[in-house]
Amino acid sequence: MPALIPLLATALGKSLLSLLMALLTEKFLKKGIIAVLEEIADKTQSDLDNKLLAAAKEAWEDKPDAP
Repeated sequence: MPALIPLLATALGKSLLSLLMALLTEKFLKKGIIAVLEEIADKTQSDLDNKLLAAAKEAWEDKPDAP
């Protein structure tokens, strides 16, 4: 039984690390997509890309916690 504890701790640690890396990757990709959309919106005159950028920012950017 005591040998099972380190095994479980290792498995839990690997699972948490995997989850953390997945979340960090998702956040990085979202920021990259928003940066690309901002570049497109700056270079064009259409209103559609501005609306797309606003929707992406609203959905993906970190929002402060409400008091």
